[in-house]
Amino acid sequence: MLITGTFLDEISYDIPHQNWGRKDWDADFQAMRAIGIDTVILIRCGLRKFIAYPSEVMIKRDGCYRPPVDLVDMFLDLAEKYKMNFFFGTYDAGRWGQGQYEEEAEINKAVIEEVWRKYGSRKAFKGWYLAQEISRRAKGIVEIYSELGRFCKEISGGLPVLISPFIDGVKA
Repeated sequence: MLITGTFLDEISYDIPHQNWGRKDWDADFQAMRAIGIDTVILIRCGLRKFIAYPSEVMIKRDGCYRPPVDLVDMFLDLAEKYKMNFFFGTYDAGRWGQGQYEEEAEINKAVIEEVWRKYGSRKAFKGWYLAQEISRRAKGIVEIYSELGRFCKEISGGLPVLISPFIDGVKA
């Protein structure tokens, strides 16, 4: 079986945020390309207060911390350098898990617009990834997927939109 794509974890969840520099990421992209990876998917552009690029939307609306490095720009640079496709992962504000899917969708639409303006013309930018991973019928998740998926396609001229399950184990 040939694996040609993988996730890029922008490191906002469970290990120190943005702990690699450009040299480390470059070596990682080079290694991925050498084994046949041609598609990288940013798992999310932010999780609650930690974000992967200096988003005025997330900073103003959610009080997110301004990152010292624009990881999205760097990932796009590296994807272009190694001739890889890049899929942008949306913002996980954490609201959808609390049943506030309308608010989650609203801020994500603003983020999607901002990202498309800022990075949409980049050669490696090939589509979107909806970061709200689910393992069961969470309230509003179908609505988020439908609304945000449609919005991503409309704003970007039909670029693909990816989703992925989160497999909850028995301890969840």
